[in-house]
Amino acid sequence: MLDYKKIISSLIELDGVDKNDLEKLITETKEIEKGDYSLPCFSFAKVLRKNPVEIANILCEQIKQKYHPFSSIEAVNGYLNFFVDRTKFCEDYFDFCDNNEVIYLKPYQNKTMVIDYCSANLAKYLHIGHLATTVIGESVARINEALGYKVVRLNYVGDWGTPFGKMIAAYRLWGDKQDIIARGVDAVQDLYIRFAKEAENNPELEQLARDTFKALENGDKETVEIYKWIIDITIDETKRITDTLGITFDSWRGESYYNNKMDDVIKMLESKNLLQTSQGAKIVDLSDFGLNVCLIQKSDGTSLYITRDICAAIDRYKTYKFDKMVYVTAVQQKLHFEQLKKVLSLCGYDFSDNIIHCAYGMISLPEGKIASRKGKQALLKDILVEAVESAKEVVKDKGDELDIDEVSEVVGIGAVNYCPLKVEKVKDTVFDLEKALSFEGETSPYMQYTYARANNILERIELKNLCGVMPDYLSISDDISFELIKNLKNFNNVVISACEQSEPSIISRYLIDICKLFNRFYHQNKVAGTSPQVMSARVNLTMQFSKVLKEGLRLLNIKVTQKM
Repeated sequence: MLDYKKIISSLIELDGVDKNDLEKLITETKEIEKGDYSLPCFSFAKVLRKNPVEIANILCEQIKQKYHPFSSIEAVNGYLNFFVDRTKFCEDYFDFCDNNEVIYLKPYQNKTMVIDYCSANLAKYLHIGHLATTVIGESVARINEALGYKVVRLNYVGDWGTPFGKMIAAYRLWGDKQDIIARGVDAVQDLYIRFAKEAENNPELEQLARDTFKALENGDKETVEIYKWIIDITIDETKRITDTLGITFDSWRGESYYNNKMDDVIKMLESKNLLQTSQGAKIVDLSDFGLNVCLIQKSDGTSLYITRDICAAIDRYKTYKFDKMVYVTAVQQKLHFEQLKKVLSLCGYDFSDNIIHCAYGMISLPEGKIASRKGKQALLKDILVEAVESAKEVVKDKGDELDIDEVSEVVGIGAVNYCPLKVEKVKDTVFDLEKALSFEGETSPYMQYTYARANNILERIELKNLCGVMPDYLSISDDISFELIKNLKNFNNVVISACEQSEPSIISRYLIDICKLFNRFYHQNKVAGTSPQVMSARVNLTMQFSKVLKEGLRLLNIKVTQKM
């Protein structure tokens, strides 16, 4: 496929100007009247000792004397504007496109990325607060995979600490094994909530929880058996919810795995002369780096998240030899990961430079839109059920041929997945289910419906009759059609940008834009009922749009249906 930026840079000869630097200055224009590609000449003024307007005029005349693939070239106010030959552009693009799939350029082939997201706390339900980490993490994973990375997905679960002492103690005090077998995690959570309420009036229960957890740490056989049983129940429930979201993990290794490895971290930090004692606690002083004091071990000898994260990072590098490791957590943990990277760097671990904190903002619910259960925070499984049920009401009038259950699940779960991905991840957002399920505006149902519309166009055409027909690409050279084609051609660059910034909203914005363009194309250009040559060209455009949209939505973990 023609690389127009390289072609432009090859046509220009400027003493003292590097070709690579020149190519970086060339941009795709957003305003059609200013061409398709533009080169600002202002940065050449100092080297050439001429004003930018004069430079642009000279270069314009020089290029016009050479063979080039552009329909016209203009010098305007210090800019060189290049207009491509639209017919040749289309021919080149559609010849390049594969018949069955989107072709990626894969700049990260044979590289490995480890991504830590979801981080379910097995002492609690998955709730609205887990939505962003889980959905953003999965999208970042898919984007990196598309560009060649081997991705290892980690759900670093919270499976250790006093909360598990509370759960075990509550089971011993009031638990019914058959009730837990029958109701699973709901029964376990009811016991946990009861323990918390009873402890408000009976402080001795808090000590009982600590003693129970101590017995667990010491390997008491009966306590360990109850713990493992409860962990299995809660992990099964968490897996059911993540499966519903379309997400699977390669590892569920949690905090408990690293609990008996904390001494190794302490010894390593001592050997590097990094550890200090302050009021009985062990710290690494990062004040010289503007990162305050990093608390490694409390005065009572217990470790902290940072201690376990240091241990886990080293273990993960030994296991996976990753080229980068991404943590998807709230923006409030920015200092934590800066400290983690700095401590690892001071210990001599070069991989610390390849640790990325993918930070996100808060997701909340409009008051009264989705009721939380039994006074608890809005639960993710309730949100998913409500989304699918609400979607049924939205899609039931869309057509008699629809499988309402199937389409409702695709639309409802897609709306939940899209919520943290539609805006920049660091921004706070409100999940308003009614707005999220609308088929109008910048929503996932709007994109899913546009995909179904494109599919419907293709279903109504006998594609086999177009075999061997030469497409009339002049018929898709109007401004709207051509703008859509240029955007489709740019898909790979959009994905690379989203990858480099760990920012799925770049793809979300792009997909909304191409859907708007396609719908304008659809309303202005007939596909069926035209000549075979025109139909062939417009079918090619519709097919390529459909493939790019489906793949883009897949990167956002949003499914499509053929009919809607």
